[in-house]
Amino acid sequence: MDPDMRFWAGKRVCVTGGTGFLGWHLVQQLHALSARVRVFGLRPASASLQARLASLDCVYGDVRDPAAVREAVRECQVVFHTAGTLAFWGPAVAKMHEIHSVGTQQIVNALSAGARLVHTSSIVAVGASRRTKVLTEDSPYQLQRFKVGYVHAKKAAEEIALGAAAQGKDVVCVNPGYLIGPEDYEGSVMGHFCLRFWKGKVPLVPPGGMSFVDVRDVARGHLLAAERGQAGRRYILAGENMTMLEFAHLLAGVGGLSMGWRFGMPSWLQMVIAWVAERRAAIVQREPYPALQHARMNRYFWYYASERARAELGYRTRTVRETLGDAHRWFCEQGQLKPAPVVASEKFDSPEQRAA
Repeated sequence: MDPDMRFWAGKRVCVTGGTGFLGWHLVQQLHALSARVRVFGLRPASASLQARLASLDCVYGDVRDPAAVREAVRECQVVFHTAGTLAFWGPAVAKMHEIHSVGTQQIVNALSAGARLVHTSSIVAVGASRRTKVLTEDSPYQLQRFKVGYVHAKKAAEEIALGAAAQGKDVVCVNPGYLIGPEDYEGSVMGHFCLRFWKGKVPLVPPGGMSFVDVRDVARGHLLAAERGQAGRRYILAGENMTMLEFAHLLAGVGGLSMGWRFGMPSWLQMVIAWVAERRAAIVQREPYPALQHARMNRYFWYYASERARAELGYRTRTVRETLGDAHRWFCEQGQLKPAPVVASEKFDSPEQRAA
């Protein structure tokens, strides 16, 4: 289902984190629907994105700043709260938790009477499994003791948003999967991984599995949640569940690369590599990759079903292969990659297709 232009035309909308990966795609889709959009976020580092934002209504500031937040959401009928940060090591982890928790509370406090808030949570706030179990919005949460700061930051922010809904605010939560796609100006986590893989810098594929989804489909899911979502309800906006090795095969096929010299590493090996990386990071004072928190996440399977969003919102997604093709072309257009050569032996979508 597509968003309804009659709902959006002329509507005052704020997108927090509008300079980020998801936020920017939301801004573009809202403009196409004739909404009156205000972008709130940090000034982007990308000169290309700065140029595209120049003609828009932008408020640059910190989501923890109550005055900046009030200015951003003033008179807005719908607010999409996508702002946040991601960190896996060092002092930035504590700052991340504050940005998510304090920032979400500031947004809730500043909402105009009757405004609808669509809060961007994450699938990590739903949970994960050591097995390939597919989770839903109603699955028991079992990550209370999980030693990854991002998981707890997103869970805490979601609880603030849902708590506001319980007190009568018009709040809907959406839980996106791992975002991939084009126009990744500021360098998302998965965008960075894809780019490194296509440049031949990922000889060892991490363990575990994730639910990968096109950022454009998730942006559209946000719009549908604003139109049709039930206040106080969560909607998983996930995509295709696959192991990291299956994802790597898709990356190789899109990038015209051979998988012959790449293999999946066991969890223990990634933990060792992460431990060494963190020791080095403490000396050079630069965030390590992978960090131990990365390795802990890769010990799990982050698999989800989006049936509630499909049934209640009309949510739908394109294939991961199509998305990766679009992302690869965009990186090539930006001069960050060279066009992919055709590798006859790697024309497959997954290890299963290769075996067939």
